[in-house]
Parts: sequence; structure tokens; C-alpha cells
Amino acid sequence: MRAKRQLEFDDLIRQQSISTAFQTIWDHNNNQALGYEALSRGPQNSYFHSPLTLFEFACQSSQQHELELICAQLARQRFDKQNVNGHLFINFSPDTLLYIYQQQGTQCFEQLIPSKGNLVIELTEHLPICVDEALLKCIQDLRKLAISFALDDFGAGYAGIKTWLQLSPEYLKLDCFFCEQLLEDGKVSTAIASLVNLAEQIGSQIIVECIENAEQYQQLVNLDIPYLQGFHIARPTNQPKLRKTAPSTPVVTEPYTALSLASSANIVSPNLSSKKLLTTILEDKSINSLPVVDGQQRVLGLIKREELLAQYSGPYGHSLNQRKTVAELMDTNPLTVDANTTLSEIGRKLSQHTASGLDAVFIVTQNSKYYGVGLAVDVMRKLSDYKLQLARYANPLTALPGNVPLQRSLNHLIARKQPFDLAYFDLNNFKPFNDICGYERGDKMIKLVAELLRMHLSKYAHFIGHLGGDDFIVIFTTQNWHPSVLHLLSTFDSRREALYRQKDLDAKGIVAKDRDGQQRFFHLSGLAVGVTRWTAASQLSIDELSERASLAKKHAKRNHWSTLYVQEGDVCDALG
Repeated sequence: MRAKRQLEFDDLIRQQSISTAFQTIWDHNNNQALGYEALSRGPQNSYFHSPLTLFEFACQSSQQHELELICAQLARQRFDKQNVNGHLFINFSPDTLLYIYQQQGTQCFEQLIPSKGNLVIELTEHLPICVDEALLKCIQDLRKLAISFALDDFGAGYAGIKTWLQLSPEYLKLDCFFCEQLLEDGKVSTAIASLVNLAEQIGSQIIVECIENAEQYQQLVNLDIPYLQGFHIARPTNQPKLRKTAPSTPVVTEPYTALSLASSANIVSPNLSSKKLLTTILEDKSINSLPVVDGQQRVLGLIKREELLAQYSGPYGHSLNQRKTVAELMDTNPLTVDANTTLSEIGRKLSQHTASGLDAVFIVTQNSKYYGVGLAVDVMRKLSDYKLQLARYANPLTALPGNVPLQRSLNHLIARKQPFDLAYFDLNNFKPFNDICGYERGDKMIKLVAELLRMHLSKYAHFIGHLGGDDFIVIFTTQNWHPSVLHLLSTFDSRREALYRQKDLDAKGIVAKDRDGQQRFFHLSGLAVGVTRWTAASQLSIDELSERASLAKKHAKRNHWSTLYVQEGDVCDALG
């Protein structure tokens, strides 16, 4: 079998039967593609189609260098045929990179530079990376050709901080672990933020891979990740298209953004002399800060009144600063946020930024251009008002928002023509349980449902609300929520038992009066979930949508056990 595989592999090499797909790496700050990573596979429906199988076999048969070079050459040829601009990212193992360099010098790599962009060599980490003088000399010579480097899968395998510091790559690509755990573990966000700060000091720029949904994308943007890659950005394709719009982000439930607080302010040019700047500051005592903006309306920094006057206050202040320009005096790292950033996120950024206090200033941009400035004190005041507003409409038992915030969210989504799923959660046989087992246990069951909704659905839910009694509403704007709902139902069935009396559990239900006053048997409470979908094409009003959700819930309640029903058109399908 091995001999047969070897013949198949040799034939593949000889005929160069390698397919190449390109995956976009998105530049969030400039709203365009930074470049495209070339991904190689073997022939379709062959043993070597999987890249893992392909490259593992090449390594075992000592043909790794040959295969990697062929893949790189084909990637360059095919990239030049595409109607796109940007960097071409090509993968090389350090061993192959050094081997080709020692055998052929830099000429081979020069031929890999695309005609419409720059070449970035991604150093893969499947084997230990030996950073010695030979490898460093190779990288140094290739950089003379304007070739850049990226360290792949950082944080896993052999790509660690030691290698990062030794190679000082232009780009650092974080391992998929970081993105996969981003929404699950708060420590991951802290780790990424620390890596961003460290990368800035070292001179590398972070690229995060494996972004699969809008929530991950938005969170990474909030963490100031400049470059992003994954299925949510674009799937690998042999014919990449020039993307003109940014990837989608979750619909904001919080009604207030930076745009609502941004006010106009005087701006200054980076080339303005310090003498004219000081005169402006002294003549107008209302000026506390001045954004520094270039001719393309890009934000370069911020002049702060107190800091400027402090620089001039010493005995040599004027003589030391009189020949400087604004560019030499400004804060080059002011807090800058996009106009669509929520106030909660601005508050988080303010708490992490070096500038502290309620008098702190932040700069607002729109489409990466200067828009205005905002004050920390206004953010805190607006957030406080918003939280009081939420508390006014929140259910006192579960603290979940009620009908008024739900109506606002629905109106907001429909106005934006954003597709969503409306899920109606209701307890089966709750009234007899509440009557017989007591209101205290009834309240505990209501709280249990609220707890499980938060625990299992927060990752996917745009809105989680409590309409009162045993009625809950969840709005989903992302897909793949079905397994989490089914898991929630299973968890509820196991945890509800602690709320019943032992004799109720033995009987698998309770005897109580029905609505007609007749004694009858009621099964243990189950959780019924009815789901209906809204799209712009459906043109459903909120009332019509509510009727459909209620109908789907009624179908779910036909079973006494916990059930999920999803309504497709006028038909309900059971999912669990």
C-alpha cells in the first residue's frame, strides 16, 4: 500500500496536481483586504486531497522541500492571474526556507514576489524552529527584497514568545484557540489585549485567524486587532473577489453609540508650530484638547491643554519647545473609537486607557476619518441613564428586560431588515405546579429558566427577555443556536427535579385542579419552545410575527415533555 501511495504522490509532484485557494486577510482599519493566504490541496477525491495528509506524506518521504516550493510557485502564478491587489501570504517551514536559500540563494524567492503586491512568508510551526545564525541571515537577506515574514499559529506548538522575539516577524498570526475560546473565557480577551500591546513594542502586527461569526469579529475589533481572517471574512476560493464592504457585525441592542456623544471641536495640523499652538491655547481658555488631523482627515494624535502647559512651565520650557511642531508635542496614542462603538464598550476602553478620570477625552472616527470628540463624563452619565431605563422595564424576579425593550429591539431589527429568529419559551403545567408546590418553588422554577437562558444562549442571543409569568422571549440574529437550545431543554429537565416533592417525582407528575375546577393528573413541567423566523421578504409586522411565535409555541406545548418546534412558513417542524 505504501509503495502504491508513493507512486501516486510522485505522479502528483511530476504533474504538479496541486490546487490553490486564496483566503482574504481583512484590514479593519482601512476597510480593505490586506492580502490573501495561499492554501494548497491535493487532487479532488484523492488520498492526498487533505493538506494535512499531503504534507505529512511529503515529510515522511523526504520530499517536503520539493512539495513546498511547487506549492509556492503555483500560488504565485495563480495569484498574478487574479484581479486583486494586496500581499500574497505563502507558507514555508523554516527547514524548507533555509534549504532553498542555501541551494539557490535569494533568486528563487524573488521570483515568488507577485507583480501586484508584496510577498509575506508564513513560517509554519509543525516542527521545532531552530533560530540560528543561518536562518537569521536568510531572513535578513530576504528582507532586502522587501519580503516580509509572519509567524503562524502563535501560542501553540513550537511558535512561542522566544521564537517571536528572535525572528521579530512583521506579522504574528494567533493560533485558532484564541478565537475559538474568545466568547467562552474572559481571560482570552485579556491575553489578546496583552499580546496587542506587546506586539506594538516589538514591531509586529497581530492577525487573528479562524473567525467564524459576527460576535467574534466584533469582539476582536473592540480589542483593536488590525487584521482578521476566517470564514466570517471570506471562505478560501480559487478566484478571490475584491471585497468592498466590511464583514457583518452583530446588531447593536444598546441604543446609544459614540455617534450620539460626538461633538465638533477645533483641530490642528501636525505641522503647526508650537508657538502658534501655545498662542491658540492661551487665547481660548475653553480649549481643553485639540485633535491632530492630517489632510486626509486621519487622526494622528491629541494635544491636551494641561500636558502642553506643563511642558512650558519649567525654567527651560519655552527654550526647549519653541522650535517644535504639533507632531512632536502631541499624544500619539489617544483613545480613538468608531462612531458605531457602544457606550459600554467605550466605558471599557476608557477604564483600560492610560488617560483616566471623568475629564478624559476620546476621539470619534467614521469610516476611519475624524468625526468629533467625546468626554468620559458624558459616557458615564448616558450609561447611567440607560441602565436606569432598563431597570424600569426589567422583570423584578429575573431582572431580564420586559416588553418595552423587546418592542424596541424588534423595531430596530426590522428597520435594518436584519433576519432573525424569534423564540417563545413557556413552561408546561406550571400553574398546577405553582398551586400545589407553592409560590416559592414556582419562583425558583422561573428563576431557573432565566438562569439557563443566560447560561446557554447568551453567545447566540441578540435579546433575552421575560414578558412575565412563565413566558420568555429570545431573539437570535446568528445561526447554530439549535444545539444550545436542545442542551438547555435537557439541563432544565434534570434540574427541575430538585423543585418537586419526592412523591411527585415517583408519580412523574402531580394531581391538581384544572381550569374547570376538576381534579386531574399533570405531568412534570416541561419547557416548550416555539420559534418563527422573520426576513425582509416575509414583510411580517410585529403583531403578525407574535401570532406566529405563539402558534409555534402551541405546537410545542402539545407534548408534555420539553420540546423545540421551529415554524417554517406555515409549517411547524419538531427538532427535539
